[in-house]
Amino acid sequence: MSDVRQPSQAFLEQFMTPSLFKARGYHLEAPDVEVKLDQNESPWDWPDQVKDIVLSKLRNRPWNRYPTPFADDLAAKIAAKIGVGSKNILLGPGSNYLIGLILQTFSRAIRGKVVLARPSFPLYESHCQYEGIPYEVWSLNADLEYDVSLLPELPAGSMVIFASPNNPVGNVFTREQLSKLLENFPDVLFVGDEAYCEFADESYTDLLHKFHNLILVRTFSKTLGAAGVRLGYILGAANVIELLRKPRVPFLLNQFALVAAMEVMENQSMAKVFDDIVANALRERTRVYEALKRESTRLQFSVKPSQANFLLLRWPLQDGCDKAYQHLLKHGILVRNVSGAPSLGGCLRISIGTGPENERLIKAFATL
Repeated sequence: MSDVRQPSQAFLEQFMTPSLFKARGYHLEAPDVEVKLDQNESPWDWPDQVKDIVLSKLRNRPWNRYPTPFADDLAAKIAAKIGVGSKNILLGPGSNYLIGLILQTFSRAIRGKVVLARPSFPLYESHCQYEGIPYEVWSLNADLEYDVSLLPELPAGSMVIFASPNNPVGNVFTREQLSKLLENFPDVLFVGDEAYCEFADESYTDLLHKFHNLILVRTFSKTLGAAGVRLGYILGAANVIELLRKPRVPFLLNQFALVAAMEVMENQSMAKVFDDIVANALRERTRVYEALKRESTRLQFSVKPSQANFLLLRWPLQDGCDKAYQHLLKHGILVRNVSGAPSLGGCLRISIGTGPENERLIKAFATL
C-alpha cells in the first residue's frame, strides 16, 4: 500500500503552536522481560472472583448506549469515602488527562505564571509544551528535596503544580509546608498530584476544607491496582470543579471503567484487597530499600528514602547507572532509566514488585 500524502511543515505551522514541534512525544522502552519494575504499577492484580463479578455486570450493561456523561453516581460514592461533597469531585480517564485539563483550563487567561516542580512527573512539562503554555521551574535542591526558598516569584494569579509523593524521587512536600504556602499566597492556585498518597505518611485532604486555592489529583492506578481501568479524579472547591466540568468532555468513562470502579466502592472484600496491596508494598519497599542500601557503598550509588511504591537510585557517574541498567536487563529485569531527565543524571527508578520479583532484583544487584 502507498503512503498517505503528508502536508509540509509550513502548512502545519499555520495550525500548531511552535512548542509542539519541539516537544518530545511520550515514549516507553518496552523490551520483553520476565520482571517488569518500570511503571510503578501494582504487581498484585484483582482477585478472579471480583473480575468475574465485574464481567458479569458489564455483560448486562447495554453496549449500544452511551454511559452517563460524568458518572455522578460513582463520583458521589468516591467523594463520600474521601470525606468531601459530591460537588467537590470530577472524574476522568486517569490523572494524566486531568492534569492536562487543569493546565488547559486555568492557563488560557492566566494573569500570573505557571510554575512546575522539577524533577517531577515529566508530563507536566510535556502538557505545557504541547499546548504552548509558558512555564517556570521550581527546582528541587541538590538532595532532590522540595525547598520553598527555591520557588520562583509568585505574582497573584499564578498556578503551581507539584507531586507528593513525587515521581520519580519518592520525596514529599509536607502538609505543614503546603499549609503555609496556601495561607501566604491566597491568590495563587496550588495543584497537588497525589497519585501515590496512600503509600505516604500523610495526605492533603483536610487542607481542602481550610483553603480555597488548592486542587488535588488522584488515581485508581496505584494503590487500587487498577492501571488498566483508567480512572482518576480531581478534588477541589465546588465552583472550581464546575468550571473544570465544562471543558471536560462528556462520556469519557466507558462502561468497563464505570462497572469496575463501582465494584471497588461497593464490594466489601475489595477493601481488604487494597489494604493488603498497601501493606505488601510498604513491607517490600522497606526490604528492597534496606537491601540496596547495603549494596550502595560497594557499588557507589545512593538510594533515596521513598514514600511511594518505587525507589530512586543515583550514581555520581552516568557509566555506573548505565552499567546497572544493562546488568538488570540481562537478568530479565526492566527498571526505568530516568537519567535523561533534568537533574536526574545517573538515576534509575525501580518500582516495588512482588516478593519473588524483589528477591530477584536484590540477587541481581549482588552480582553487579
